[in-house]
Amino acid sequence: MKQESLPQIHLVRDTDLGMFAYGLHILAGDFLRESEFNLRTLATNTGEDSIAIMGKKHMWLSDALLAYCPSAELYRMAAMTEYPGARAFLFHTERKEGGRLYGDVLMMGLDTLRQDIEKNTLYPYGVSMEYRDGTKAEADIEKWESMELCEKDALKTWRYLYAPEQVTEWQHFYQGRFSQWKGQAFPYMPQDLEERLNTGYMETAQNPDMDMYLIPLGTAKQMLLDGGPVYRLLPGGPEKIAPVSAVTGLWYEFYREFAVAPEDLGALDRLVRRETDRIMGIRPQPDKSKEHRPSPER
Repeated sequence: MKQESLPQIHLVRDTDLGMFAYGLHILAGDFLRESEFNLRTLATNTGEDSIAIMGKKHMWLSDALLAYCPSAELYRMAAMTEYPGARAFLFHTERKEGGRLYGDVLMMGLDTLRQDIEKNTLYPYGVSMEYRDGTKAEADIEKWESMELCEKDALKTWRYLYAPEQVTEWQHFYQGRFSQWKGQAFPYMPQDLEERLNTGYMETAQNPDMDMYLIPLGTAKQMLLDGGPVYRLLPGGPEKIAPVSAVTGLWYEFYREFAVAPEDLGALDRLVRRETDRIMGIRPQPDKSKEHRPSPER
């Protein structure tokens, strides 16, 4: 199974969306620098649907609607990302329990989403403007595009305007599209999909070890400070690191690729839960399970 190519669309059902999203930031690549912004966005989104676009070095998560709006950063990232392996993750929130979001996740190649965006783009009808003296005004798109740059710089704030009925129509459309893609998807358990994504991440390492899980340097430092087992990937094979390395030179060693063993995934899970709680403002609950999670078959 590990050697087979992934199907076009993948589905993770009824999972902790915050935990899964944070896992993507460390198991599918080094996206730690964007993890706080993306998870806070997921937690504060007033809609049920969010989309994350993962390129080679960046991941951007926002309200799903903004992937279809040319004025939004998420739309521009979808349109401009040229990395052949770019992916889109569609998060659908079903319920909230104890501050945690639960729902379904779809993963697909970015081209699949991009084709849908091109067919169903939402265009604004105008722009709402506020001047520095507090005066407010509106302009249609033709007038806005004819304004000089100095005129736009003189504004205190501005935003594009979309017709409410247009947004409502798009929301109904997107719900149907999500259900359609869901029906075409191949179901995965969260840990199985994470393992498959991590395989691709590990293959990019200078000294890969396919029996381990590659993690970013920042995660390695956090785990060592917690007393968790971490290995450095060396030409001769992985070497376990002493916890004191987190404060005595971990950042300055020549070999800066790190991994955890399958039997130590429980420690990684606890770190992911703690960081998710912190970023999303969830009051942590006592960890009743001290067992390592079972490692998927390789």
